[in-house]
Amino acid sequence: MVSLRNYTVITIISLFTFYSCKDPKEYRINPKFSDYLQRFENEAAARGHNFAPQTTGLIIEFANLSNSTAGLTHYETPIRIEIDRTYWSAIDTTAGADLMKEDLLFHELGHGLLGRLHLNTTLDNGDWKSIMCGGTKVGDRSWNINYHGMRRKYYVDELFDVNTSAPDFASMVLPADTLGFTTTYHCNFDNTSQLIWDIADDSQHKTTLDNGRFKFQSKVNMVFLVFASINNPISITSDFSYELTLSYPTGDASNQYGLVFGPVAANSNGVKDPVEYFSINNNQKMYMGNRSWYSYFTELTESSIISGGANKLKVVKVGTFLYYFINNTYCYMNEIVAAASINQLGFIVPPLGSVWIDNFKISQRAASGSNQQKIKQNQPIGIKMQLVDKLFQTNPKNR
Repeated sequence: MVSLRNYTVITIISLFTFYSCKDPKEYRINPKFSDYLQRFENEAAARGHNFAPQTTGLIIEFANLSNSTAGLTHYETPIRIEIDRTYWSAIDTTAGADLMKEDLLFHELGHGLLGRLHLNTTLDNGDWKSIMCGGTKVGDRSWNINYHGMRRKYYVDELFDVNTSAPDFASMVLPADTLGFTTTYHCNFDNTSQLIWDIADDSQHKTTLDNGRFKFQSKVNMVFLVFASINNPISITSDFSYELTLSYPTGDASNQYGLVFGPVAANSNGVKDPVEYFSINNNQKMYMGNRSWYSYFTELTESSIISGGANKLKVVKVGTFLYYFINNTYCYMNEIVAAASINQLGFIVPPLGSVWIDNFKISQRAASGSNQQKIKQNQPIGIKMQLVDKLFQTNPKNR
């Protein structure tokens, strides 16, 4: 999964007298890391690599690392790996923590036991090619790796064999049938009868109809998640699509705006809801993730984004996968994280930003033998607004 701290390798040059005081075969592993080391050894053995750190020596310990660093591999005898305790504790409270910890330990063990250096090339779909990405930044892009679901096997294969073939998920040919959906709710905001959200003006936000679009203006320095609460939730087992056209013409080009959808409890405070998000910014960057996780899964550059203009964002769920489209161009695929019926669908407003939206549309495709519940055009839709510090739980840092 995503890692938002530095993964750095440093070489320690020391005097001979320093090493003469150390046991070159010392084996000391903090119990928190034992399971991940065993996984690494198991994955290595399955691919013809055999390690015996219990006899050859290895140290993995907690440390208070600086400069947003999650892990350091010291080329000493034996190899010594430090893991930042603050980072470890932070990811421990989020969904996907186990995969994030595995990603971190596998990366450092790749340096220490496999002798792998950083590899900063990409696959055809924009995903990083290797779990070993890091070091000097490429195009100021974050080192977030989408390390879950079907992607995990590829990244572990590549860790032990740099010549691993490109995976199927890297293809930019749409791998699923995303046609045959029936529109179950559509709102184009042409007049007041087409409103989903109320026209209002208070201390936190202002909403208006503006030339056939709904305008949401934030007055606070926080992120607004603006939901429509549908009365008949969409079954998580069904196929559906959700689309919306958004414009964010002014403001910081790095600010994210886009779609949110997922299961939200009535008494939720919005901090760790398992809500999926699909966001872009006016620097032509695209992000996707789930708010219960530590951060977004990965960051992509997408030329199909119209900077400052109207962008049609669409997510299609088929089976267990989400397929992402920007202005009718297929961009990415990813497993859905949400596991309960979808009862909230909406959009993201940057801090102190104004977003115009149009063509809110939900479509569904009934599964074989099932009864599809349609959302009627005249059926009331409730509203729910959440103010959050940021779209995801932490801001990305250098790796």
